[in-house]
Amino acid sequence: MSNGDWFFHCHLLYHLESGMARVVHYNGFYPAPDTAPLRHKLYHDPWFFWGVADGLTNMTQGYLQYSNTRNIFNLEWEAGWAQVPGTQWETTALYQRYYNRFFRLLAGLDTQGTLTGSSFHNDLDYNRGVFGLMYRLPLNLWLTAWADTDGGGRFKLAHSLMLTPRLMLGSQVEYDTHDRWEGRVSLSYMLSRSTSLLGQWHSDYGWGMGVRVRF
Repeated sequence: MSNGDWFFHCHLLYHLESGMARVVHYNGFYPAPDTAPLRHKLYHDPWFFWGVADGLTNMTQGYLQYSNTRNIFNLEWEAGWAQVPGTQWETTALYQRYYNRFFRLLAGLDTQGTLTGSSFHNDLDYNRGVFGLMYRLPLNLWLTAWADTDGGGRFKLAHSLMLTPRLMLGSQVEYDTHDRWEGRVSLSYMLSRSTSLLGQWHSDYGWGMGVRVRF
């Protein structure tokens, strides 16, 4: 084996996300003169922006994220209008600090309201500060737990499972001490890198069909 910087990783995204990736550096290695000026880019920590938006017949949901290796700024939204009065919406803006592939700390703001009437009058139900953690459990199951400034808390479990290279099963269940239980199960079929067909059942808004867009 030649000296140098070697990136060992698994090509299965599930394994890669779970931590099967490492850079091995050999001491005493000196790159060729024509590559030495570019080597510092290996250690550059750029910021990236991406998001996912779902448009369904009964609701919309999604998130926007701006992050580098350790710092993650995340905005999530959910709004549903089926089986409920008006349009019930919630947004969660979080800062997450990444420590390792299992653990993150988080803090932010969780807001919920209801749009009613033809003029879309907005009634703000609450606006709470939150602080807590995210932890990756076995089988790539994400646990999110937080306490809020109104003396309550929330616990959420979320999981995604690729059934085939294009078909994905998603599930999420959460318990909020203010709003009680909420859950959803979805099935998506990838049409391209940026779009998928989506079917979902939500405990508050029922069944819906639509499209998922990644950008």
